[in-house]
Amino acid sequence: MCYLKRCAVQILAALLAMSGHGLASSPAATESLPGQRIYRDGVLPSGELLRATVQQGVPLRGADAACAKCHRRSGLGSSEGRNNIRPIAGRLLFPTTKSEQPASPSVKGGRSVSAGARVAARPVYTEASLAQALREGIDPAGHTLDPLMPRYTLSDTEAEQLHAYLAVLSAEPAPGVSDTEIHFATIITPGVSPEKTQSMLGVLRAFVSDKNAGTRKEARRRDEGREQMDRAYRTWVLHSWELSGPPETWHGQLADHYRQQPVFAVIGGIGNGSWKPVHAFCEAFEVPCVFPDVDYPVVTEAGYYPLYFSRGVTLEAEVLAKHLLEAGPNNKTGTIVQVHRDTPLGRLPAQVLRKALQDGNKQTVVDYTLADAGRMPEEFLPKLLGSQSPSVLVIWLDAADVQNLRFASTPPAGLQEIYLSASLSAMRRPDLPDNWLEKVHMVYPFDLPDSRERRLARMNVWLRAKKIPLADERTQANAFFAVTVTGDAISHLGENFSRDYFIERIEQMTAASLSPSIYPHLSLGPGQRFASRGGYVVRFPPGADSPPLPVGNWLVP
Repeated sequence: MCYLKRCAVQILAALLAMSGHGLASSPAATESLPGQRIYRDGVLPSGELLRATVQQGVPLRGADAACAKCHRRSGLGSSEGRNNIRPIAGRLLFPTTKSEQPASPSVKGGRSVSAGARVAARPVYTEASLAQALREGIDPAGHTLDPLMPRYTLSDTEAEQLHAYLAVLSAEPAPGVSDTEIHFATIITPGVSPEKTQSMLGVLRAFVSDKNAGTRKEARRRDEGREQMDRAYRTWVLHSWELSGPPETWHGQLADHYRQQPVFAVIGGIGNGSWKPVHAFCEAFEVPCVFPDVDYPVVTEAGYYPLYFSRGVTLEAEVLAKHLLEAGPNNKTGTIVQVHRDTPLGRLPAQVLRKALQDGNKQTVVDYTLADAGRMPEEFLPKLLGSQSPSVLVIWLDAADVQNLRFASTPPAGLQEIYLSASLSAMRRPDLPDNWLEKVHMVYPFDLPDSRERRLARMNVWLRAKKIPLADERTQANAFFAVTVTGDAISHLGENFSRDYFIERIEQMTAASLSPSIYPHLSLGPGQRFASRGGYVVRFPPGADSPPLPVGNWLVP
């Protein structure tokens, strides 16, 4: 039995061994194929690095030589400048019908013809002709491939393994996609207020309902199968996965939800604390998680499938460190005291800020921790200010804690500045007398109120049309952006319901999306997972209706 047939038997067994629905997560179908590491990572089954040459002799090794470097993880191609990177996945490299056979630019002297010229169909590859193309740069028609295409050093077995992986890469729709439906989920972790939950769900459900209602008879045209664009249509189905209990149980709950009904992707989602169990689930099951509204995304571990708006409170700590180092208080020798709850999440921004400041100028930073729960003692702040005499006070506390701080009638003479977190404070203006307010700044990774109002006008019109009240601007704007960019990406997939291709489309489309967001600058590139990378530091002028004003420019750590 040839290697490819043996792999097909293994894949079928893996699929049947999964849930009672006969559906598997995508890793089950391909993770046992040694060609996957060659393709994605540039690592041979022996553990040695893949070797190749490009542009008439420039050496490449390992990840730089990996096929995914140019053809992307999906195998469905990309573009670099004026160079078109061809799809090489599954049925597009080894088409079984004429309709699957892609057109190919004519090749003259290793160069593609200019845009708009007639193109010829690419000849069908076999295992032998693929090996020749990989090693010698000659396609099945005898044409020389572009010099940008590497020439690989591969044994017969390694070429066979790569062929086996390419044959199944993006060849079938991902789990969660049937002939008529595409399933999505959104995830809510414990502790999220009912108001925020309903704000997110209201936007997502209205978008899905609107999308399915305005289909212009696509379902009938799909069933008739006349055109490729019609065959690609699927009705959207949204599932709400609400988690309960401690975080260590969430992975099992998500796996149970997924076994009951696999989903193509997770849209949005909302969490009050750590998102790590959800992140781990999405990585393990290779399910895209599109822009959840969270302040504690996973920033210390590699991830491919979760896409985040920003690094959350970690980013705020980095922005504050840059501000203090570049344009902080005049008295740089004073003590910086930061207050936080004594929990892993409470300590996170404090640790990031302390390290950045100590690395930057050996600044003295003192932590003052509160118990992990319970009401704040009334004498807490006066006692702290009296005993520590800080020149800068950084408060990593949530809106309820900040509201409970008891301020004296007059700030101590040595206190120059107070910094709050916009995310943890729910972007609320602190209710303080003017003599305290003039010392308060807020780390603000969002668009400023005046420009945000203009940018969110489109969403607000849509909300009014759907009779959805504006209840939580951040939650609703983030949900609207997540579901809109999902819809845009899905519309560009055609019949290629590959999760990896879906991720790649979002990477390309985020910066150009017409959908507004609460962040002023969003963009992604290949492998980038945090779309907003900076923030403002703002102050609060007197007057209850006065919007916050930036102290300097947008800061990118």
